[in-house]
Amino acid sequence: MRNISLYRQEVRVFLHFVTMKRLFYAIMLLLVLSTLRLNAQSFVDRTHFEVMAGIGIENKGITPIDFSFKAHVEFVSVSYLFVTVEDNVSLYNHEDMKTYYNGVSIGGGLGVKLLNSLESIHALDIRAKALSSVGCPTWERTSYDISLAWYIRSGRFSPIVELGYRFIDSHTKGISNCGNAFLSIGFRY
Repeated sequence: MRNISLYRQEVRVFLHFVTMKRLFYAIMLLLVLSTLRLNAQSFVDRTHFEVMAGIGIENKGITPIDFSFKAHVEFVSVSYLFVTVEDNVSLYNHEDMKTYYNGVSIGGGLGVKLLNSLESIHALDIRAKALSSVGCPTWERTSYDISLAWYIRSGRFSPIVELGYRFIDSHTKGISNCGNAFLSIGFRY
């Protein structure tokens, strides 16, 4: 009988601790959310699209050329999530062998606005993304990017320039992993 009452008391203490822990996390979440500046914008105002073409610096005989489409959705005023689809064409030139590899990659990432608080038409974002090849590509790979993107804030089409570094993790036998700097240009809507 004594063991049962001791057990019940331990259960009450544990439940009290769990409840207090949840309350603490809920209060912390509300405090963090209250510091963010939310703009009263519709979903359409918080959605942007980009079409870009890019080229990377040759590394290990491979020169990557990418054509991409991105769809962004801002979830708070300083950051956004995006989904991207890329057509990857990689020119391969090693010794006397010249060929190309082709594939499609799908992935996503996170962007953070660096110049968001300034009253300027110019915008500068830092982005991180991960992509993985789909279908039956000639070069199966996973790539990881970190980049800076500059564009002009407007409601219509604006130019965008992205400069970054891409690490490519190759899953195809005979092609090693590589990394390279890249430059992409395109339009944002």
